[in-house]
Amino acid sequence: MEKQVNEYLKNLLTHIDVPPMSAEDKANAEQDILHFIVNKITRKKFRRRKLAPQTRDAIEKKVKESVEKQIPVHLVVPFGGYKHFWNPSHPEPDWAELFNFRYLTDLVLPVLSVYKPGVVIEYVSEDMILNRMNNYSQNALEGYSKIFKELVTWYNKHIPNNLECRYFRVGDKVDKTALIKKVESLLPERRKEFESLSKEEKDKELHRSYRSMNWKGDLDLTSLNDSEKNARVIESRLIELAYYDTEAEPEFLCDYLWRDNHICICFSFGTTHDNDELQDLTLGSTYGSIVDYWIGRGILEKRGERFIPDIISKTQYEAQKEKFSVVNTTRFLPFTNYQTIEVLKE
Repeated sequence: MEKQVNEYLKNLLTHIDVPPMSAEDKANAEQDILHFIVNKITRKKFRRRKLAPQTRDAIEKKVKESVEKQIPVHLVVPFGGYKHFWNPSHPEPDWAELFNFRYLTDLVLPVLSVYKPGVVIEYVSEDMILNRMNNYSQNALEGYSKIFKELVTWYNKHIPNNLECRYFRVGDKVDKTALIKKVESLLPERRKEFESLSKEEKDKELHRSYRSMNWKGDLDLTSLNDSEKNARVIESRLIELAYYDTEAEPEFLCDYLWRDNHICICFSFGTTHDNDELQDLTLGSTYGSIVDYWIGRGILEKRGERFIPDIISKTQYEAQKEKFSVVNTTRFLPFTNYQTIEVLKE
């Protein structure tokens, strides 16, 4: 199986060509390039949320701007900017990040075949508040960012000429000290709002925060009692809410994620109540998963003679751990966490 796995991975990640167009696609593109592009980047095969009319209208407007100016369609992908501490690869990326790169590439390949300016896929790391919010060490965040940036550079060498992957950290573009100071100043107000919620509403707000808190990260918080831990989780959620409000202010990132022709992409966040107002384009993280690539683990599923890239959660990983085979991979990727891959047989 080792030879098959290596051939599959190398083809998947280094042999990426624009596919030939079907006669139907060619006719549709020639008739109406705008709606051809919109239909391709919103097709159901990749989405994980029903496309609301207002979301489609917004996407159509942004694609129209790109086409009229003859500039790339611009997808913006905000994400956590860290590897969850449960993951064996922590603090660095694993196969999940590359599988997401390829998944989004597959999304836009039909566009590349008919639209010469192509597509930009821009990853935006929102890691600058993680040290304060979820107790991740700065060293861990820097380690993740370094390798993620190198992965993007490596991947760009293997994709069509009119596709470009980009990456930046919010902290590279804003006054980090000023932003964190503003977040801290908003916490009393956010706490009042939180205390006014019902128990059910509070539990909904804290669900993700409980899973995200790193109790033994920058600080060792493992000795806190249950009441103290609950208070720390509440604080984490309040910091998160204050951060999103602050990030969007004019003196910071403002509306970069939705500005001009930018189309904002999200993954599991898009299936929660948090995204009800934003109405971002909600996609899977890879072919059969909505697990965020910075939280999940990249594995291969073997179904008959086929391999399927997947991103699985901690619960899924631990439930099937005994069924995995660890396969050595050839060193076509010059990074630490890519010397083996776990394969789940059908």
